Amino acid sequence: MRRIWTTLVVLLAISLAGVSAANAEDKGPLSLGITGSTPSEPTRNPTAILRPPEVQRLILAIAERPHSRAEIETVLAGQFFTVDDMVAVGLLREEAGDFWIDFNLLRVADQLRILEVSQDLGRDLADAFLKRRAELEAIAGGREQPGDLSAEFLYLVLGCFSLDWDGLDLTEERGWRLGAQREIDGRAFTPWAKERGAEVSLQGLYWGSHSNSAGGTTLTTFGDHHSLPRFGLPDLLWRNSTSFRGYEELEEEKKTAAQMLTAYEQDVTADVARVMMELGREVLDAGALGERTGLEERKLGRILAFLEAAEYVEPHGEAWQATVLVLRGEDAAKVDAMVALGRKIMLEWHEANYDRVRETLADLTPIRNGVPFERVYTEIWHFLFGFANRTLVEEGLFADPYGEERRYPGFLPIVWDSGLAQAP
Repeated sequence: MRRIWTTLVVLLAISLAGVSAANAEDKGPLSLGITGSTPSEPTRNPTAILRPPEVQRLILAIAERPHSRAEIETVLAGQFFTVDDMVAVGLLREEAGDFWIDFNLLRVADQLRILEVSQDLGRDLADAFLKRRAELEAIAGGREQPGDLSAEFLYLVLGCFSLDWDGLDLTEERGWRLGAQREIDGRAFTPWAKERGAEVSLQGLYWGSHSNSAGGTTLTTFGDHHSLPRFGLPDLLWRNSTSFRGYEELEEEKKTAAQMLTAYEQDVTADVARVMMELGREVLDAGALGERTGLEERKLGRILAFLEAAEYVEPHGEAWQATVLVLRGEDAAKVDAMVALGRKIMLEWHEANYDRVRETLADLTPIRNGVPFERVYTEIWHFLFGFANRTLVEEGLFADPYGEERRYPGFLPIVWDSGLAQAP
């Protein structure tokens, strides 16, 4: 199986960027994030640098006209980072003594323009998949996991593994999109920021994955950026390790506590993963689960109680059944076939439409600031396949993350064998 390029955010320390946009306390003018993963050191993390509202306002000002070093340093007085740190992580670029933005910063007007263009193009992309609907549904059917989760399989494998992760891989391979903007301390990433605006709605644009791996299993949530934060894993572990509300004056103490909890995050993830992988095989009672996972009764009881509250499992008499998609090694052929078909359709669609997209969106803020279109296409592609995913939900091919039966709307979780992302 060809490798699926996964923008997995693996550890708390490198994933704060991905969840900060949703935190109610982050009320600057920008929502922030990265595609990829970043180092834990704040001076090497673009979203840590951008988090102060005054820095966000500075970035918006630089987007309107380049600033001198002295102008920027005046604003940064007292911050934990320097102008050169902003350059190092890809936020700024120096030319002839002035500094320009150098990353995917989208103003409200940019987002509205991309939304306008992407709606029809995303529908066109979705139609290309709908023409192969019978073939796609045949691939998704006939799995051994208890319960019919074919629509969830299509949403997560086609919508996330294929359109998101492999779509980023494909567009980079073909030169339509630039890969990671920076690689620091072994972490490759491309930063982005979007100006907040009530007129911009991202509801139903399914384009965002959050993941963590432990013991050969990955826990992922995939959904829109409207419903953040997500009541799923790994999202809950990230937030619980960093909030500590009421102790704001104890910054160093909070840091040490977060680091301690982070050290146990992998243990929790691994225990949950073992339970879910067994329930992905068959319906089991607590006794059988304990024997197969090696978890003692009290710990297993707490895990099952949480998984039931999070709607990952449901009781069947004295036994438990997984209610979310669990992909095991035996699903490799189906995953491979779905990703391969998705790649073929995406390739044909890009060959027919990429030049038109480039011409139509040539005047976005980052491009006017000298950022290559191919770098900006990382964000544009998210809008395009986000609309395609929304259309495929509306057409009933995909499970609906906003279905009436869902207590936690806007995303779907998946537990999957990490080996599915690797070539043989």
